[in-house]
Amino acid sequence: MAIKQRITDDERDELTKDVDDLDKAYIERMKEAGIGEDLLAQFRDLSLEMRPVEDGE
Repeated sequence: MAIKQRITDDERDELTKDVDDLDKAYIERMKEAGIGEDLLAQFRDLSLEMRPVEDGE
């Protein structure tokens, strides 16, 4: 059984500070695979754009 762990703000960098935990994991994996910073930033921007809008925003 997998254990879900919440990622704290201390464990985030400029690229991952606003994305959810799953997207942070994807970004970290892509970094390890050697994906360029510009493509990682594009992924981050898309994931933020796709985030559901909450009431009141």
